[in-house]
Amino acid sequence: VGLSGLLQSFADLLKLIVKYKVFWYEVRTWFSWFSVFLLVLISCCYSYLYCVLYAGLYGNNWLLWFLLVVSLTGYSLLGVGWSSLNKYALLGSIRSSFSSVTFEASFMCVVIIFGLVVGSYDVFDVSD
Repeated sequence: VGLSGLLQSFADLLKLIVKYKVFWYEVRTWFSWFSVFLLVLISCCYSYLYCVLYAGLYGNNWLLWFLLVVSLTGYSLLGVGWSSLNKYALLGSIRSSFSSVTFEASFMCVVIIFGLVVGSYDVFDVSD
């Protein structure tokens, strides 16, 4: 995979967003737009959380904010799969969202135990 392979995901995103819909009055097309927008927003939130954490502008509840962003991923994946009007895309999105929910459940247990042991949900309180 070269440099052009890195740009393939952005090309797929643009193709998904600007794809011409024949029937604009269908609810699933608007739901598809919303779900894709939510996926892009989640990606931006990941970038924002990363920048805030390593810029030193973090808060006391950084892990809870990260858990909130992670929990939105399953909903947006289900929305994209359901609104695609394709049964294989729906099955793939169900599989992907279930795997993200499984990760979220185990991560939530780790975060709760971390908060109970350390006494805070801040990442940098462990070193103090």
